[in-house]
Amino acid sequence: VVMDKREGNIALLKGKTILPLTTTTSYVPGKTRAGGQSAQRFERIRDGAAKEFFNKLAEYVKDQFLPLKDLKGIIVGGPGHTKNEWIEGNFVTDLLKRKVIGIKDLSYTGEFGLQELVDKSQDILANEEIAKEKDIMQKFFDLLAKKQKKVAYGKEQVWDALTKAAVDTLLLSEVLDDEIIEKFEIEAEKVGSTVEIISDETREGVQLRDMGKYAAILRYELH
Repeated sequence: VVMDKREGNIALLKGKTILPLTTTTSYVPGKTRAGGQSAQRFERIRDGAAKEFFNKLAEYVKDQFLPLKDLKGIIVGGPGHTKNEWIEGNFVTDLLKRKVIGIKDLSYTGEFGLQELVDKSQDILANEEIAKEKDIMQKFFDLLAKKQKKVAYGKEQVWDALTKAAVDTLLLSEVLDDEIIEKFEIEAEKVGSTVEIISDETREGVQLRDMGKYAAILRYELH
């Protein structure tokens, strides 16, 4: 989410692609006041318009993000203190607040602001990616210990399961050559398997590398 007092932009980051979802604008008047409006009345108008905008943006964020089962978190950015007012005020529900994993100061809004937010959030995104890798690898190792026929590992065994459309999630070590990864990705796409490229920056990633670099969580048991 990228915002200032006049505009809010909501987008979904899927992999490395920014997918804009919606844009909302406010009708907060500028700092100069017209005619004979008193300063106090003018400020009330500004405050009311700002609150309406904040509530509308919170509603959009809730509608767009809460239904997403795979949502990892929400990052909010923008110039100035507006983003903090929005988060700290009574505009965002507690459920949404718990989803906020970062707040970043930006120079821009709009499309430039969304890209700047991604660029400035690489530390957060890297930690989230590592956490995701650890979770999926832990699921694999749990199945390996309890239901061995629901997993496969090693190049030949994994390729055999893939060609039988038995692979739910394909796990490939990032140390593999790009050509090999691409070959497995193409085959996985044919049968609708999810592909996860696992780094060797975690203990689980090192285990995958040391056990042959190829693994899979299966849709059904293979005998």
